[in-house]
Amino acid sequence: MKRIFYALLVSCIGFTIFISCSKDSGDDIIENTTTTDTTAPILAEVTAVTTPDNDTTPSYSFSSTEAGTITYGGSCTSSTTSASSGNNSITFSTLSDGTYDNCTVMVTDNASNSSSSLAVTTFTVNDFSFSSSASDNESVAFGQTYQYQLNTGGTYSGTITYSLSNEPDNMTISSSGLVEWTPSKNSDITNSPYTITISLTTASGYDLTQTYDLAVTGTCVAGNVLGLWSGDQRTSTDSTKYLGNVSAYTDNASNICGSGDNDDCTASNNYYYHSSSVDLTWGPTPTATTGNVFFYNQYDNTTHLYFFYMFGVKGNSSADTIKIDIFTDNNSSTDAVVVADDTSSEIGKQNSGCGSSTACYKGRHAYNSANSDGGVIGPFSGTNYRIFVDLAGTSTINSDTLTLGNLNSFKYYSKDGSSFALGAVDNFTVGYNTTLDCSN
Repeated sequence: MKRIFYALLVSCIGFTIFISCSKDSGDDIIENTTTTDTTAPILAEVTAVTTPDNDTTPSYSFSSTEAGTITYGGSCTSSTTSASSGNNSITFSTLSDGTYDNCTVMVTDNASNSSSSLAVTTFTVNDFSFSSSASDNESVAFGQTYQYQLNTGGTYSGTITYSLSNEPDNMTISSSGLVEWTPSKNSDITNSPYTITISLTTASGYDLTQTYDLAVTGTCVAGNVLGLWSGDQRTSTDSTKYLGNVSAYTDNASNICGSGDNDDCTASNNYYYHSSSVDLTWGPTPTATTGNVFFYNQYDNTTHLYFFYMFGVKGNSSADTIKIDIFTDNNSSTDAVVVADDTSSEIGKQNSGCGSSTACYKGRHAYNSANSDGGVIGPFSGTNYRIFVDLAGTSTINSDTLTLGNLNSFKYYSKDGSSFALGAVDNFTVGYNTTLDCSN
């Protein structure tokens, strides 16, 4: 019996030791499989910021080998602060205009391992755009000047270059974005409409384009065309003051002017002053209530034009007194008084009081009921001449008070049948624009 108990006791002791050893062995295995994360995320640029761009909150994407927290450096920030493993798209917070070359992105994983700073490729932001748009159905009448001012929005302050594509011959765009063109050839009509593209390029290389259609209407009427502006445009041209174009009248090569309707149609014979009134052969049908203005040239001398103006209508006008000043500049010919209606004292070339102008004329006109008054000045030639007519205020020639009396301003007449009533305009400028050719 004792032997049996002893054997059992030994067995129990051995079993206890065995269990204890087994437990110690298991603990050693668990401790050997535990590791520490020491690997930092690796970043790479996927999509750079478009440059230059007018988006002040540009998009950017990068890849990361681990998820983690995003940290931004340099001039760029974003509300996105969490990165995932793989590609990540972010939007930078609002940026001012300028070039950004110091922006960085960093990702720190959950074990506090930080990646190297990823340099964002340099980009430029231009808060810049078109604020105006030409109609896609723009049109211009043949012989008239087309103008379109391209306006921009934003704060860009660098150099801007404008250019045109698919434009008709002789269309221009200025350094300020003003498009100008006068259709002057028959082909300008037959080749329309034109699909015109305006391009704008900033100094940083940012491009904007605007495309629209422009059609030419009407028919070709050959001759000289003059531009008409309000205000004083002798030394410079303010495009915002442009009123339109007028084409010059001409004769038909027949000697049907003058007292016997058999004289050469010179400027003087075309005016044909007699019985205290004008008796036009070539020109508009004037009105009695406005000043009437047009240009004239003989058919065989298209380079020399004459400035006609008149007040009242023979047999249909009220007595009136008119005081105007006329100034001429950049004339390739020497202009002078060609016709002085009534007396030479009513209109004469002045020896003083012209200011910076080459020549000036003091128009002091008075006429009775049923009569008319006026004059002719010329010739005008070249492509740069300007004629400035002052209708109100104090004369700079002799301090007279300028007035149109009881007339309703001036009306400009054109060979093509159009006219311009100047209304409240108190002075205006007219000058050479182009010559229309209907043969091509």
